[in-house]
Amino acid sequence: MLVRATLSAHAFVMDVQPGQATRLLLVQLNYSDQRRHKWALPGGFVDQGETIEKALQREVAEEVALTLNQWQQFSVVPLLLCELPHVGFLFRCDGWQGTPRLTSRELCDLRWVDRETFNAMADAGELAYTEMRIQGDLLTW
Repeated sequence: MLVRATLSAHAFVMDVQPGQATRLLLVQLNYSDQRRHKWALPGGFVDQGETIEKALQREVAEEVALTLNQWQQFSVVPLLLCELPHVGFLFRCDGWQGTPRLTSRELCDLRWVDRETFNAMADAGELAYTEMRIQGDLLTW
């Protein structure tokens, strides 16, 4: 059986400063579904003929105006047994240039959070995807 799935690439954009807590960039979704005003990672769908890494760079630039210089894939999330099969690729991005700002109507806010705040947001149900907590636990931050 052949399964056709959409692909996405999302970035754990990390702000690492000596002597300070590492922070993660989150974006607030402006969707018209159950994810409205929930927090997620910058990123999005891979276009036909595009590599996953090019999609990562393009989506982050389109959404938050950052140029990624360094990234490392750390997880793949296959969701193949659902109505719309999907595979998500997750990257940790420590090297980037620019000042994050909203550049997409799909988003309504952005913010930097430390690990404690991220976990509190997950506990409060403020994250768009419950898997984000598990993915965050895979990172060393």
